[in-house]
Amino acid sequence: MEEKIKDKYECDKLVGNDTLVMWYNQVIEKNIGELTISDVARCIRQKLFLDTAYEMLLVYLLHDPYAGDIYAGELMEKACEVDSDFIIKHKDSVSEIIEHAQQFIDNHTWEFEEDKIEYQEAVERLSKLIK
Repeated sequence: MEEKIKDKYECDKLVGNDTLVMWYNQVIEKNIGELTISDVARCIRQKLFLDTAYEMLLVYLLHDPYAGDIYAGELMEKACEVDSDFIIKHKDSVSEIIEHAQQFIDNHTWEFEEDKIEYQEAVERLSKLIK
């Protein structure tokens, strides 16, 4: 059986009714594999459960290099914030993500050139992290 976030990180529910507290309380009850793209992006934004969030980030980017929560391509941007030791440890997966992202850039019909440029810059930043 897969481990729940609350067990892995030995954390308890928070008291409060603001949206961040409610999200946190929901996330800690999830198994690692149940984290959504939105959960992963938010964990990274909030600097919570990072090793797990990074692992799931790789899973989602391997499946869809343009995945995002608030905007398309957000997870690629978040990948550039990942700890360099983690990137190096997962160099093969990251290389595969970069390869898929390059193919995506070449084949996607971009509505705005600026989106393409920003995404391409994120892919290039990630590429530099594994070199």
